[in-house]
Amino acid sequence: MRKAVIYARYSSDSQTEQSIEGQLRVCREYAQTNDILIVDTYIDRAMTGTNDMRPDFQRMLKDSAKHQWEVVLVYKLDRFSRDKYETTIHKHTLKENGVKLVSAMENIPDSPEGIILESLLEGMNQYYSAELAQKINRGLKESWTKGQTTGGKPVFGYDVVDKKCIINEYEAGIIREAFTKYAQGYKAVAIVKMLKEKGYRRKNGMPITEKYLYSLFHDRRYTGIVEHKGVVYDKIFPRIISDELWQAVCAINDENKIAPSRKKEIFDFILSGKLICGNCKQRMVGISGTSKTGAIHYYYACQSKQRRKVQCNTKPIQKQFLEDMVIQTTAEMLKSASEIHKLAESIYNAHKTETADNTALKLLERKLKDAVKAQNNIVKAIEQGIITEVTKKRLTELEKEVTSIEFEIAKEKGLTFSFTPNELETDIHPNTVDIHMVNNNGQEMTVRGESLGGGKVRIVKINSVQVDFSGEYSAIIVIHQDKPGVAAYITKCLSDRNVNIAFMRLFRESKGEIAYTIVESDGRLPEDIGNTIRKNQHIHEVMIVQM
Repeated sequence: MRKAVIYARYSSDSQTEQSIEGQLRVCREYAQTNDILIVDTYIDRAMTGTNDMRPDFQRMLKDSAKHQWEVVLVYKLDRFSRDKYETTIHKHTLKENGVKLVSAMENIPDSPEGIILESLLEGMNQYYSAELAQKINRGLKESWTKGQTTGGKPVFGYDVVDKKCIINEYEAGIIREAFTKYAQGYKAVAIVKMLKEKGYRRKNGMPITEKYLYSLFHDRRYTGIVEHKGVVYDKIFPRIISDELWQAVCAINDENKIAPSRKKEIFDFILSGKLICGNCKQRMVGISGTSKTGAIHYYYACQSKQRRKVQCNTKPIQKQFLEDMVIQTTAEMLKSASEIHKLAESIYNAHKTETADNTALKLLERKLKDAVKAQNNIVKAIEQGIITEVTKKRLTELEKEVTSIEFEIAKEKGLTFSFTPNELETDIHPNTVDIHMVNNNGQEMTVRGESLGGGKVRIVKINSVQVDFSGEYSAIIVIHQDKPGVAAYITKCLSDRNVNIAFMRLFRESKGEIAYTIVESDGRLPEDIGNTIRKNQHIHEVMIVQM
């Protein structure tokens, strides 16, 4: 019985919990009919399918890598996604994790015809989504052209009467006063204080905060203008502030955007990350405070005290005083030849360590990682239908590059190897290689592998025994005598160590002779599991492949 999870979604307030219940009911009926065990559900409420920014959807994709289930069951494919590109990407992710996407209502056969049908359904879903968006945009444009609102909560400063915005004079007075004070050079914190003293509040009764005030200072609607997709609409919101006042506020906003780091610790607080509190041994961080006059002062303060994690009596220290003292002390130290020698030695040792870590092997490993990443991107492009001579050629080049780098890595690790063409066997897979390995103890093994494309391989023979496993999972390969109880012993060793078996296969040369038991696991295998399994007298060797 296959294990599955259900993913359900509804997109708007016009749909309700009943929609979710209906999806779950249909999916459960499908599972019961098709011998599928439902182990979990993922539900996104009032979430659009045109993008993947859905909490439970993302959680489902992440959980698929745990290999605890094999199927994602949906009511229809449009519940999974309405974007064909994102559908392809996320289906690829599920496929790599050994998970299949199944629609309960759309009978898609597991055949070449099914691929065409699924592609058509995905295309239709995206078409309907695009058509709906087009209709909505047309409706918005028509309403805005007529000077009508399109619903939602009224904007602060306005009321809505018969789908028309009218000025709320009380709120408009607050906006004009705030804009005027800001244009005159008052800080937001000072303006908020003044508004609070006068008892001014937002439309919902909440106090006016600095964050809320800044959002007002960036809202062009108060000039009577709304811009959407390059089109300007000037009949929706009556003007509250003048163009001159708006330009003055914009100039201040632009000035505040220039090098904001100067107001933070990145630039001004040159000792940030270098100071330790003498009392609690926590870091000192840069902070600022505004006086009653609006002037800003800068300090270094204990981080733990700021976050109230621990009790600390260290008072904030004026930034300029502390930095001047450190600079002066440093300058005095550099007058000493011995101190300069110590500094130079420290720099040399740090550089030496960094250089030592940057070995040829590490460079090759980084190069291999980049090549494999590029290879996977090409494979994804091909899976999305981007199949050209250029992509095919590039994939071939990358496959050769990956192989070449892997051989270079082998050389760096001290492995010696040679190649011998096999011209005798002609009825085998075209991309087949026999690897004959000899270790320092003289032990030998021959492994036959087949390249399946896209960086995927399949092991089909170990020594003279026919086997079959992909290497996509962590695996244990046990070489043993074909004796009763050996397989049971292996599974018990794994069970005792809480290892979950994904696949298990046994291959043998002949009855009572050498056999190979291959166990693939969902997760990483214990490093010492091999020593445990070797304790059985009938077991010759244990190899572990970690993925």
